[in-house]
Amino acid sequence: MNIRTCLLPVLLAALTPVLHSSESKRTADYLLTTPATFEGKEVTLDVAFVKPVHWKSPVPEIAFFHAMTIDRQAHKPGGEMMIVILSEDSVKFAKKYGTNFEGRNESNSLKGLFMTAPGSEKRGKVWMVDTTGKVADLVAQNKLVIEENPGGGGRSGPGARPPHGP
Repeated sequence: MNIRTCLLPVLLAALTPVLHSSESKRTADYLLTTPATFEGKEVTLDVAFVKPVHWKSPVPEIAFFHAMTIDRQAHKPGGEMMIVILSEDSVKFAKKYGTNFEGRNESNSLKGLFMTAPGSEKRGKVWMVDTTGKVADLVAQNKLVIEENPGGGGRSGPGARPPHGP
């Protein structure tokens, strides 16, 4: 075995943490790479804009949005995360974060508890950021299961890809 063959894996192993550390830790993509690491912990996301989900919340007091995150360091999209807010705050929330990226040069930070809720049998777990502090109790009491809308057709329900996704 020559030295070049041995040196390449060693260099790649040494550079991986450096390359990975340049990735923003405040994006959905980063959190969803190893979600169990962050479960139950407060996280901060850099949000570019939000979109309301296209299904009815199973709990009237809470509303769900998709937050499109942004990697501020690399100035590129950072993936999508489901966000839980109080229903009464929906209009204010949408206004604060905006509902499209056009004309927005900034991102706003959002903090909440990173957690999972049970989804439909097909979906399994649904990862989300809870800003209300209510989701854990709802899940524990079996009062929150994220399911697709029956008869909704097409893309619906938590975990469904938005129209721009693959």
